[in-house]
Amino acid sequence: MKNKQKFSISLSNEVLNRLRVVSKRDSISVNNLINHVLENYSNWSLHNAEFIPIRKALLSKLLEKFTHDEIDSIAANMAQTRNKDTVLRFTNQFDVLNTLKTVDEWLRMTGFPYSYEAEDAIHKFIVLHDLGSKWSLYMAKLLASTMNQFGIIPKYEYTDKILSFTVDLGQIESEKKRTAKQIDILNSAIKEIKSR
Repeated sequence: MKNKQKFSISLSNEVLNRLRVVSKRDSISVNNLINHVLENYSNWSLHNAEFIPIRKALLSKLLEKFTHDEIDSIAANMAQTRNKDTVLRFTNQFDVLNTLKTVDEWLRMTGFPYSYEAEDAIHKFIVLHDLGSKWSLYMAKLLASTMNQFGIIPKYEYTDKILSFTVDLGQIESEKKRTAKQIDILNSAIKEIKSR
Protein backbone atom coordinates (compact mmCIF):
# COMPACT_ATOMS: atom_id res chain seq x y z
CA MET A 1 0.00 0.00 0.00
CA LYS A 2 1.21 3.50 -0.83
CA ASN A 3 2.28 5.74 2.05
CA LYS A 4 -0.54 8.12 2.86
CA GLN A 5 -0.66 11.38 4.72
CA LYS A 6 -3.71 13.17 6.08
CA PHE A 7 -4.41 16.55 4.53
CA SER A 8 -7.40 18.86 5.05
CA ILE A 9 -9.04 20.91 2.32
CA SER A 10 -11.99 23.29 2.29
CA LEU A 11 -14.58 22.98 -0.46
CA SER A 12 -17.61 25.05 -1.28
CA ASN A 13 -20.96 23.41 -0.52
CA GLU A 14 -21.73 23.40 -4.25
CA VAL A 15 -18.56 21.46 -5.14
CA LEU A 16 -18.96 19.08 -2.20
CA ASN A 17 -22.58 18.34 -3.17
CA ARG A 18 -21.53 17.56 -6.77
CA LEU A 19 -18.80 15.25 -5.46
CA ARG A 20 -21.35 13.49 -3.24
CA VAL A 21 -23.60 12.88 -6.26
CA VAL A 22 -20.71 11.42 -8.28
CA SER A 23 -19.45 9.31 -5.36
CA LYS A 24 -22.94 7.88 -4.82
CA ARG A 25 -23.29 7.13 -8.54
CA ASP A 26 -19.88 5.41 -8.63
CA SER A 27 -20.32 3.69 -5.24
CA ILE A 28 -17.15 5.14 -3.74
CA SER A 29 -16.53 7.48 -0.84
CA VAL A 30 -16.09 11.21 -1.39
CA ASN A 31 -12.59 10.84 0.06
CA ASN A 32 -11.69 8.18 -2.53
CA LEU A 33 -13.21 10.28 -5.31
CA ILE A 34 -11.18 13.35 -4.30
CA ASN A 35 -8.05 11.20 -4.02
CA HIS A 36 -8.73 9.78 -7.50
CA VAL A 37 -9.23 13.25 -9.01
CA LEU A 38 -6.05 14.60 -7.42
CA GLU A 39 -4.08 11.52 -8.47
CA ASN A 40 -5.28 11.92 -12.05
CA TYR A 41 -4.35 15.59 -11.99
CA SER A 42 -0.89 14.93 -10.59
CA ASN A 43 -0.26 12.10 -13.07
CA TRP A 44 -1.67 13.63 -16.24
CA SER A 45 -2.72 17.25 -16.09
CA LEU A 46 0.04 18.73 -13.98
CA HIS A 47 2.93 17.93 -16.34
CA ASN A 48 1.16 17.16 -19.54
CA ALA A 49 0.37 19.56 -22.34
CA GLU A 50 0.16 16.72 -24.87
CA PHE A 51 -3.41 15.68 -24.12
CA ILE A 52 -6.42 17.97 -24.31
CA PRO A 53 -10.14 17.42 -23.77
CA ILE A 54 -11.99 17.13 -27.07
CA ARG A 55 -15.58 16.27 -27.90
CA LYS A 56 -16.03 12.65 -28.92
CA ALA A 57 -18.26 13.71 -31.82
CA LEU A 58 -15.55 16.02 -33.20
CA LEU A 59 -12.85 13.35 -32.92
CA SER A 60 -15.07 10.84 -34.69
CA LYS A 61 -15.81 13.32 -37.51
CA LEU A 62 -12.13 14.16 -37.95
CA LEU A 63 -11.15 10.50 -38.22
CA GLU A 64 -13.80 9.87 -40.87
CA LYS A 65 -11.76 12.08 -43.23
CA PHE A 66 -8.86 9.59 -43.26
CA THR A 67 -8.52 6.32 -45.13
CA HIS A 68 -7.57 3.13 -43.29
CA ASP A 69 -4.04 3.35 -44.70
CA GLU A 70 -3.69 6.95 -43.53
CA ILE A 71 -4.89 6.03 -40.04
CA ASP A 72 -2.43 3.13 -39.97
CA SER A 73 0.39 5.51 -40.95
CA ILE A 74 -0.60 8.14 -38.37
CA ALA A 75 -0.80 5.51 -35.62
CA ALA A 76 2.59 4.03 -36.52
CA ASN A 77 4.14 7.51 -36.55
CA MET A 78 2.67 8.38 -33.15
CA ALA A 79 3.90 5.07 -31.71
CA GLN A 80 7.42 5.72 -32.97
CA THR A 81 7.66 9.42 -32.09
CA ARG A 82 5.38 10.13 -29.10
CA ASN A 83 4.54 7.02 -27.09
CA LYS A 84 8.04 6.51 -25.73
CA ASP A 85 8.09 10.10 -24.42
CA THR A 86 4.70 9.65 -22.78
CA VAL A 87 5.65 6.37 -21.09
CA LEU A 88 8.97 7.82 -19.89
CA ARG A 89 7.24 10.89 -18.50
CA PHE A 90 4.99 8.78 -16.29
CA THR A 91 7.14 5.77 -15.43
CA ASN A 92 10.80 6.71 -16.09
CA GLN A 93 11.38 3.49 -18.06
CA PHE A 94 10.25 2.49 -21.54
CA ASP A 95 9.46 -1.22 -21.43
CA VAL A 96 6.43 -3.41 -22.01
CA LEU A 97 5.07 -3.42 -18.46
CA ASN A 98 5.41 0.35 -18.05
CA THR A 99 3.77 0.86 -21.43
CA LEU A 100 0.83 -1.32 -20.35
CA LYS A 101 0.66 0.62 -17.07
CA THR A 102 0.54 3.91 -18.99
CA VAL A 103 -2.23 2.59 -21.28
CA ASP A 104 -4.20 1.54 -18.19
CA GLU A 105 -3.74 4.97 -16.59
CA TRP A 106 -4.67 6.76 -19.81
CA LEU A 107 -7.83 4.69 -20.25
CA ARG A 108 -8.80 5.40 -16.66
CA MET A 109 -8.40 9.11 -17.38
CA THR A 110 -10.53 9.01 -20.54
CA GLY A 111 -13.55 7.80 -18.63
CA PHE A 112 -14.21 5.11 -21.24
CA PRO A 113 -15.66 1.98 -19.63
CA TYR A 114 -12.92 -0.64 -19.95
CA SER A 115 -11.49 -3.74 -18.38
CA TYR A 116 -7.87 -4.74 -17.98
CA GLU A 117 -7.04 -8.31 -17.04
CA ALA A 118 -3.56 -9.67 -16.51
CA GLU A 119 -3.14 -13.41 -16.05
CA ASP A 120 0.37 -14.82 -16.18
CA ALA A 121 1.93 -13.42 -19.36
CA ILE A 122 -1.39 -12.47 -21.00
CA HIS A 123 -2.60 -8.87 -20.69
CA LYS A 124 -5.98 -7.98 -22.17
CA PHE A 125 -7.80 -4.66 -22.52
CA ILE A 126 -11.41 -4.33 -23.63
CA VAL A 127 -12.48 -0.73 -24.24
CA LEU A 128 -16.00 0.52 -24.90
CA HIS A 129 -15.56 3.89 -26.64
CA ASP A 130 -18.43 4.34 -29.11
CA LEU A 131 -16.24 6.52 -31.37
CA GLY A 132 -16.52 4.53 -34.58
CA SER A 133 -14.46 1.86 -36.28
CA LYS A 134 -11.74 4.30 -37.35
CA TRP A 135 -11.01 5.21 -33.72
CA SER A 136 -10.81 1.50 -32.94
CA LEU A 137 -8.46 1.02 -35.88
CA TYR A 138 -6.30 3.97 -34.80
CA MET A 139 -6.00 2.70 -31.21
CA ALA A 140 -5.35 -0.88 -32.33
CA LYS A 141 -2.59 0.20 -34.72
CA LEU A 142 -1.11 2.66 -32.19
CA LEU A 143 -0.89 0.00 -29.49
CA ALA A 144 0.31 -2.66 -31.95
CA SER A 145 3.06 -0.40 -33.33
CA THR A 146 4.17 0.40 -29.78
CA MET A 147 4.27 -3.28 -28.78
CA ASN A 148 6.14 -4.16 -32.00
CA GLN A 149 9.05 -2.09 -30.64
CA PHE A 150 9.44 -4.78 -27.96
CA GLY A 151 9.17 -7.69 -30.41
CA ILE A 152 5.54 -8.37 -29.51
CA ILE A 153 2.79 -8.88 -32.06
CA PRO A 154 -0.47 -8.27 -30.20
CA LYS A 155 -3.88 -9.60 -31.14
CA TYR A 156 -6.78 -7.23 -31.52
CA GLU A 157 -10.39 -7.18 -32.62
CA TYR A 158 -12.63 -4.18 -32.98
CA THR A 159 -16.02 -2.86 -33.96
CA ASP A 160 -17.30 0.68 -34.21
CA LYS A 161 -17.83 0.70 -30.42
CA ILE A 162 -15.39 -1.76 -28.85
CA LEU A 163 -11.67 -2.53 -29.02
CA SER A 164 -10.21 -5.75 -27.61
CA PHE A 165 -6.42 -5.78 -27.37
CA THR A 166 -4.30 -8.70 -26.09
CA VAL A 167 -0.56 -8.73 -25.39
CA ASP A 168 1.31 -11.98 -24.74
CA LEU A 169 4.52 -11.21 -22.86
CA GLY A 170 5.64 -14.79 -23.53
CA GLN A 171 6.57 -13.57 -27.00
CA ILE A 172 9.51 -11.70 -25.48
CA GLU A 173 10.97 -14.92 -24.06
CA SER A 174 10.31 -16.72 -27.34
CA GLU A 175 12.11 -13.94 -29.21
CA LYS A 176 15.07 -14.11 -26.80
CA LYS A 177 15.32 -17.88 -27.27
CA ARG A 178 15.08 -17.53 -31.05
CA THR A 179 17.80 -14.84 -31.02
CA ALA A 180 20.03 -16.99 -28.77
CA LYS A 181 19.54 -19.95 -31.12
CA GLN A 182 20.42 -17.80 -34.14
CA ILE A 183 23.55 -16.56 -32.35
CA ASP A 184 24.54 -20.17 -31.55
CA ILE A 185 24.08 -21.15 -35.20
CA LEU A 186 26.12 -18.14 -36.31
CA ASN A 187 28.91 -18.91 -33.80
CA SER A 188 28.99 -22.55 -34.95
CA ALA A 189 29.27 -21.44 -38.56
CA ILE A 190 32.11 -19.04 -37.67
CA LYS A 191 33.99 -21.80 -35.82
CA GLU A 192 33.54 -24.15 -38.76
CA ILE A 193 34.86 -21.55 -41.18
CA LYS A 194 37.86 -20.80 -38.94
CA SER A 195 38.71 -24.50 -38.59
CA ARG A 196 39.06 -24.94 -42.36
